[in-house]
Amino acid sequence: MKKTLFLLCIIMPGIVISSFAQQKPFNFNPGFNAQECDEMLKINSAFTDTLKGNKFQAFLNGYSFLSRSKSVGLDNKVDFWLRADSTVIISLRGTTKDPKSLLADFYCAMIPAKGKIIIAPSDTIKYYLADDERAAVHAGFLVSFAYLSKEIAPKVDSLYRKGYHKFLVTGHSQGGSISIYVTAWLAYLKKQGTYPELALKNYATAPAKMGNMYFAYNFQHIMHSNQAFSLISNVDPVPEMPFTTQQLATDMNKPNPFITIYEHVGNLSFFKRIILKNAFKSMERKAEKSSKAYQQYLGKTVEKMVKTALPGLQLQPMANTTHFVTPGVIIALMADENYERHFKTEIDRSLFHHSYEAYRFLLKQYAPELENK
Repeated sequence: MKKTLFLLCIIMPGIVISSFAQQKPFNFNPGFNAQECDEMLKINSAFTDTLKGNKFQAFLNGYSFLSRSKSVGLDNKVDFWLRADSTVIISLRGTTKDPKSLLADFYCAMIPAKGKIIIAPSDTIKYYLADDERAAVHAGFLVSFAYLSKEIAPKVDSLYRKGYHKFLVTGHSQGGSISIYVTAWLAYLKKQGTYPELALKNYATAPAKMGNMYFAYNFQHIMHSNQAFSLISNVDPVPEMPFTTQQLATDMNKPNPFITIYEHVGNLSFFKRIILKNAFKSMERKAEKSSKAYQQYLGKTVEKMVKTALPGLQLQPMANTTHFVTPGVIIALMADENYERHFKTEIDRSLFHHSYEAYRFLLKQYAPELENK
């Protein structure tokens, strides 16, 4: 502890260290930690705090505020915090009332999970979020990530070179979805040798779905399935968005018995074969039609609005998929009679179930030991 405080005084003289006093030890370990998750919800809520100068003195015991970025891209911001065990917290802001922020939510095309984004004629951002060529991600959140990466990269590089190797990435709502991209990006920078000693963990709370199944597989694999968690309430509508369509030929592994159904019904009677074949053809056509309409209206149409808000933006061609899923280990919070009784005057309020207050209450029900903290 004394060594940590000494280093902070030397290399970061402006940070507030009074909150470290009498703090119990923190540990950066694999696995879901309810107290740590609750602390991340509190850190995420700092974006709603209006303290002058954003100093956040004594905001949360054991944490010190480092910096906040300017608003970039589709009204996105990132905060950096430092925990008493020298863990750096990267916190991504969620949706705001700015119309640009809503465009990020509704730009629901899919874009390949690796490639480049041109944000200005002389400014190209290369990104790598998955190895799998079939992996694709939510276009609106990817645009937000691209602009944020320019704010995050120099800060991470500076902190890493000063000896800070533990990074915990978090965000609520839209910020939770973007936090998964930031985590995947940093994980591949580690794998590619840029930050070989980097240790990563992710808590995405109330995230919207933001990648296809191949991205989710890839993310789980590189995070070893015990370092990335998506906290989701069963009454919150946001994690159910955007709605999704799975196409047989595009979104399923091959060879696949459903794709080659005609080869596997030979033993059925003639009429049963006809009925089954027609049923699968009909479902396949409807899924493809639905996906094309999705890509047209929430893809190309919204893309024009995004490019109006961000002149000079150029993206890779859309991937032919609208099969959105939630990556990360899902921690499911279940609202019950106790929740309804406690919030009886609030639960009919628009998006109340998506609030920090609702999530922290349900998390304490999920992990009763938090009640005594």
